[in-house]
Amino acid sequence: MKRRVIGILLMCLTFGVIATGCGKADVAKDEGTDTSTEESVAAQSEEETAAEEITEEATEADVDLDDYESFSKKTDVLPDYEYPGPEAFYSELYDYVEDLNEGYPEADVSIPCIRIVDMDESDNSDIKVYGDFSIYNYNLAGDTLLCASGGSYPGVIHVKLTEDEYEVTKFDAVEDGSNFTSSAKKLFGDKYDAFMEVLSDDASREEIRAQIISNYVFANNLDVKHYQDFGWDKKDLPEQNIDSFYSKLD
Repeated sequence: MKRRVIGILLMCLTFGVIATGCGKADVAKDEGTDTSTEESVAAQSEEETAAEEITEEATEADVDLDDYESFSKKTDVLPDYEYPGPEAFYSELYDYVEDLNEGYPEADVSIPCIRIVDMDESDNSDIKVYGDFSIYNYNLAGDTLLCASGGSYPGVIHVKLTEDEYEVTKFDAVEDGSNFTSSAKKLFGDKYDAFMEVLSDDASREEIRAQIISNYVFANNLDVKHYQDFGWDKKDLPEQNIDSFYSKLD
C-alpha cells in the first residue's frame, strides 16, 4: 500500500489550482557548450519512444472483447496512477481512494474517480470530505483502456492537517443492501439529499471519470484515445485539462 502522507510543500491551494510554468534559466557567461536543451530533447524523445513501445506491445495482445478473462488480462505495461494536480490535499485524497483497489484482481492501472458532495473544514484535525469515491481497474489493449473491475464507495473521508502534511485518518463508508439508506442518512445528515442527487447522476460520473482518465493519459504521454467497460461500446476520451479540472471537484 502506498504511504498515505503527502508533504504540504506540494500545496498551492485547497480549492484552487495554479498552473505552473518554467522560467528561463540564466545563460552561462563562459564559452562552454550548454547541453541542457539537447538533454531535454533527448529525454522527451525517450519518453515518446517508451509510450509508443507500450502501445505497440499492448496492440499485439490478442484481446477477445466478448470474453471477460481476455478482457481483464493484465499486461504490465502501464505506469501507476499519480494525482497530476498541485494540491497536496487532493493528492492525499486520490492516493487513499486508489488504495481501494486492493480487494480486486490486479490490473495494469487503477484510477480513482472522486465526486465531492460537500466538505467541512472547520476543524483541521478532522476535515470531513462527503462524497462518492470510486475506483476503476484498467488493462491496456492498443489505444483503449479496458475496465475489468471497479466499484463505488460513498461515505465520509476524514483528513487531518498537521504543520506540514495531510493524512487520511479514517473512512466512514455507507453500508450496502438494506442498511444503505439508514447509514447514508446517518453519515450525510442534512447533506443526504445532495448526496443522493450526486450518486444518481450517471452522466456526471462518466464525465468526471473520462476526464480523470484523459489527464492520466496526458500526464504519462500515452497514446490512449478510448476507454471501455466490459459488455459496452468504447468511449472517446476528452481533451486533457489538468490546469483547470481538479479545483472543480468540490
